[in-house]
Amino acid sequence: MTDVVLLVARLLLGVPFIVWGVMKLRGGDASLVPVLAKMGMPDAKFLAFMVGLCEFVGGVGVVLGYPARTVGVLLALWCLTTALVMQRKHLESLLSHLTMAGGFVMLAAVGAGKWSLFGGAPSGIFAYLP
Repeated sequence: MTDVVLLVARLLLGVPFIVWGVMKLRGGDASLVPVLAKMGMPDAKFLAFMVGLCEFVGGVGVVLGYPARTVGVLLALWCLTTALVMQRKHLESLLSHLTMAGGFVMLAAVGAGKWSLFGGAPSGIFAYLP
């Protein structure tokens, strides 16, 4: 039962990041570029592309469940940074990002479960990733 719940949780956490990443990679970064430029970020278009790539790769890592602990920690930091830098003036968005960060911290703490890539226990060179 626990592995089913972990799979559902991974899907609920990872699929939105895959969708957001794909949207940004397909040109949906048009609204993000002016915001990044206004913040004084150099090469805002490239940075928006990298944001999309990180969201996509992170989401895929969560859905596959490997490397769940590493991706969980990185996406928790991602959500906290986004909440504090971009969403601090919008309470609902701030709280939703903090909630997602909590889910990713939980994923990092408990792991992906048996219904994940490598069954939660990779071997060979893949065992070196946490």
